[in-house]
Amino acid sequence: MQFAKRLLMGVGAAALAAILGMAIAPKAAHGLVAALVQVTNTAAAPAITQDVSRLASQNVQLICVGTSNCAQILADGSSPAPFYIVPAGSNLVITTVQINMANSGSAQLNQANSSGFSTRQSWTLTAGGSFQFQYPSGIVISSGSDMVVDSITPPFVEAFLTGYLVSN
Repeated sequence: MQFAKRLLMGVGAAALAAILGMAIAPKAAHGLVAALVQVTNTAAAPAITQDVSRLASQNVQLICVGTSNCAQILADGSSPAPFYIVPAGSNLVITTVQINMANSGSAQLNQANSSGFSTRQSWTLTAGGSFQFQYPSGIVISSGSDMVVDSITPPFVEAFLTGYLVSN
């Protein structure tokens, strides 16, 4: 009888120790893993902590006037080329479109590249004015493409496209 009592107490103590070990181990393991993945941000090796869409070097703003292709607008207000082509190895994600119309009408965003011409977005505006459209998930324009915002029904004045580049 004494032997069975001691055996049961030993098994109970081992079970209690195992339960306590399981309750404590995840915190200790979490602390160990957290210590292993800490990032050191130094001047020699800076760690990028911003979303890609927030990096100034990746932001793109385009202006589309009339039926001509969209041109990039630089920070100083100049445009380096008469039309913008999405760089090789990147996709352009358009998040905001602002359309300025003199009267009511329609406009559409068209993409042209080696695979052809496609309409990516259309708008019908019931009055003149400035209209802004937000696309949180973005309109993706593929590498090597150029864009134009056409006026289906005049009078179209201009459109501004704002977005950012991501690697494809």
